[in-house]
Amino acid sequence: MLHPVLERERRTVAAYLSAGAHRLQSLLPRVEHDADIEALHQFRVELRRIRTGLMAQRGALPLADAVDLVAECRWLAGRGSGLRDLDVFQHRLTEYLEPDIGADAQPLRCLRADLARLRSSARRQLLGSLRSRRAHALVARLQALGELQVAAPGWPDLPTAGAALWRSYRRVRRLGKAIDASSPPEHLHELRKRCKRLRYQLEMYAGAFDDDELPNMARRLRKLQNVLGDYQDFHTHAALLCELRARAVDSGAPDAAYLALIERMLAALDERSVAARARFASRFAQFNDRKHHQRRRRLFAPDPRLARPMIGSGGYCHARVSGERIGLPVGKVVCVGRNYAAHAAELGNAVPEVPLLFIKPPSAVVDMAPQIRIPGERGAVHHELEIAVLIGRELRAATPEEAWAGIAGMGLAIDLTLREQQDALKAKAHPWEIAKGFDGACPLSPFVPLDPALDLAALETRLVVNGRRRQHGISAQMLTPIIELLCYASRQFSLWPGDVVLTGTPAGVGPLAPGDRIVAELEGLVRVQAEIV
Repeated sequence: MLHPVLERERRTVAAYLSAGAHRLQSLLPRVEHDADIEALHQFRVELRRIRTGLMAQRGALPLADAVDLVAECRWLAGRGSGLRDLDVFQHRLTEYLEPDIGADAQPLRCLRADLARLRSSARRQLLGSLRSRRAHALVARLQALGELQVAAPGWPDLPTAGAALWRSYRRVRRLGKAIDASSPPEHLHELRKRCKRLRYQLEMYAGAFDDDELPNMARRLRKLQNVLGDYQDFHTHAALLCELRARAVDSGAPDAAYLALIERMLAALDERSVAARARFASRFAQFNDRKHHQRRRRLFAPDPRLARPMIGSGGYCHARVSGERIGLPVGKVVCVGRNYAAHAAELGNAVPEVPLLFIKPPSAVVDMAPQIRIPGERGAVHHELEIAVLIGRELRAATPEEAWAGIAGMGLAIDLTLREQQDALKAKAHPWEIAKGFDGACPLSPFVPLDPALDLAALETRLVVNGRRRQHGISAQMLTPIIELLCYASRQFSLWPGDVVLTGTPAGVGPLAPGDRIVAELEGLVRVQAEIV
């Protein structure tokens, strides 16, 4: 069972990437037929969106080649950059002309002819790339984005939305605050690229947050992007005019009127660049508003319930019987003492009036198979076989219905106990966590999903050591049944996703020694064989 935060985020990312791949496919014919200049622009935007989505997941997706797709999307988008620059220049050309220059003026006709020749060359280059095997293979591979399964292995084990947005947002702030009057155009261009990435991430993760700060942030970012886009256009178009001027001079017989037109346009672009820089300062100040910054910090902060290690001692991670990893962190282990009357009696203990709870730390959790390592020179190590309940969602003062819904899996645990140390500590009325919480003190089996038809009062456990049965219990013998135990524990402290609750051990506990071979069984559900070392 996925934590709701993880499930919602995965669905959001999968839907975003799938929609991007679909839009890309529909735009391809329009780009090939040169239907309009916006088709190419949107085509490149979709490639950048897909690339941003893949990068935000750090290549962790149920795809075999997610990282390679990022590079291929960058390649194809780059093949159209020259044509896009020329289209924008031609679209904005009249902005750069002085009023006294007529549309039929000879220098302007020459300029348009030169631009048309450059565009024709850039378009041939793009078409060659679009019709290549490499591009066809990329488009075909991108269709797999429409088939991403939320429950498939390969996704990140922790939520990425907050961390990705916070990382990109801080990068934008850092770059923006560093820009001053002496900053070269390349610095503003880098900031613009980072703004695009952040904006696409805001689009992608919008469905993962219930907060109006994301659309508000996107609006402010769009205004900042528009200013940076203008500045980039002016800088790129000035470079293009300089290239045309150099070609005219190199021809050996430059037209003076043509060169004069270029000089006047360069002067106009320079004025616009200065004005765009001035607008940038105010737009960035609006985006970087202190009140909104504090709100974003709170919004993107990692969820403490999930920001915990996914890997425990010895490489342990929660897993299904099938071997599939469960996307939950390794949390605390909540244990209950004397939950079987016969076990309390065999140790000479009184039956408690309420559940006797104690906790093993996450460092105690290890795999039950193929080997269980017990500490040497610390006295007798006893086995206590128990049913283990994996928590899949937060439980706090849970109702029975909430407790049932919060179970992510059922399995087995062996509560290893340093019995001599425990007895000595109990005799002094001291806490005995060191006898229960040492590293490796909680071997866990794989888990099976909770079947709605499963009778939690009819679960049968067995532990066989060297061919002889040591422990046998039925959950109906529990003094506090499983669901009631979860409710009680959740009233004492929150149970978080990835925590495990042990439900008590039946009679028959005893020592283990290196070389022993055990078989632990939750009848009909889980069976584990292990060697004691």
